[in-house]
Amino acid sequence: MLCLTGPAAAQWSSDPGANLVLSDRAGEQVQPKVAATGDGGAYVSWFDNADGGYDVYLQRLSAGGVEQWAHNGILVADRGFSSTQDYGLAVDAAGNALLAYRDDGGPFEQISAAKVSPAGALLWGPAGVQLTTAPDFVAAPKIAGTSDGNVVVAWTQNADVVLQKLDPAGAPLWGAGVTISPSGNSLAASALHAADSGRVIVSMVHSVGPSGPRHLWTQKLASADGAPLWGATPLPVYDPAGGSLQFGNFPDFVADGDGGAVFSWYTASPTLQCRAQRIDSAGVELFAHDGVETSTDAARLRVSPAVSFAPPSQETFVFWVETNAAQSLFGIYGQKLDAVGGRQWTDAGRELVPLGASQMSFVQNLALGDGAMVAWIDSLAFGNDPIRGTRVDANGDFVWLPPVTDLATAESGSSRLAGALGSLGFGIFAWSDGATGAADILAQNLNPDGTLGAATIFGDGFESGDTSAWSATVP
Repeated sequence: MLCLTGPAAAQWSSDPGANLVLSDRAGEQVQPKVAATGDGGAYVSWFDNADGGYDVYLQRLSAGGVEQWAHNGILVADRGFSSTQDYGLAVDAAGNALLAYRDDGGPFEQISAAKVSPAGALLWGPAGVQLTTAPDFVAAPKIAGTSDGNVVVAWTQNADVVLQKLDPAGAPLWGAGVTISPSGNSLAASALHAADSGRVIVSMVHSVGPSGPRHLWTQKLASADGAPLWGATPLPVYDPAGGSLQFGNFPDFVADGDGGAVFSWYTASPTLQCRAQRIDSAGVELFAHDGVETSTDAARLRVSPAVSFAPPSQETFVFWVETNAAQSLFGIYGQKLDAVGGRQWTDAGRELVPLGASQMSFVQNLALGDGAMVAWIDSLAFGNDPIRGTRVDANGDFVWLPPVTDLATAESGSSRLAGALGSLGFGIFAWSDGATGAADILAQNLNPDGTLGAATIFGDGFESGDTSAWSATVP
């Protein structure tokens, strides 16, 4: 006899008004991150202030959106902070979750890292691995699982950027660490991603004095010892005279799958403008120095870009928030750049959402097929922030009809949208939902055809959802 009964479990919702709840404890849960796993699911991390301190929590989801650990996740780091900074989440070559975060378990604030198995075991112990020891200023760590099975962590320490490589057991491989120091100015870690052959690429924001310009730098580090591979000093991605990144903005980038990286950022001066750059494995800029503008429409402004890259076509996709000159109207625009940075969707880019009164934010850009899946928060009014998504092809044309799908519609306030493309080809998104001081962590998938919930992907009609609740009884 085939028994189809089993314990009920929440899974991906098909209703944008009733998304999957990952954490709903007292207090607020904030700053989620998503890292896709090889089985079609994902790890989702966040800070939980239910017990005070903004503790680090983690949950693992199956491809069907079923929580693999206890509801509300597992505690990774018990902390005592009253505010938050950025932190790092990644997946290593063995499918373990990797986290890097500030830690105040000792007399000074330090940087620590944790490795969590797919079963929820803290592989580096309940305290993780502490990477710093001095009473220095430390901030905003990033983490990456390298192709050789190891781990690299990068963080800001005083005015420098420091990196350390750890073996699978958490032991340091680069001695006391690799320090990147500017000459007379300051550096802050911006993003970190694995490259080829155990190497990593790190991006940094270079600041000239407390009120001077802020530029974007990068460096690639050797696997064995962390030696710089793109010159003795970091490589400037954006450093024009009179140009600057926005204060407090730390752009992300994506690896190009061939040992290089693709960057996007926006400038605060001379105007609010989005740019992009690709640097190959040898450290050669493939676009014009200081990057190419994603749009040349001088009557508009652009902020908050997100970048993706399609290795087969060597094309770069950038999507951003477009505004009028008064910054009172907002929309979503995009651009495709060819292998040398040429704009392909006209010099003004492609309109996804026309300018309107509602403010857009937290644009997510996931490479999919020959185009991209894009999601964003659409703030209609205070506490009414639906999340929407769309998909475009290589020509910038909409794939779905209607072209825009609602991911979340409950009028409870959304912030900090994060997303990743799952290994089965659908988007996985998480965000903080609710009022300040009482927000929860919600999640939602978005299928390649624009639907929500379980997607039929096999020819026999079975769905890609989780089957752990199914059992077979043999007489």
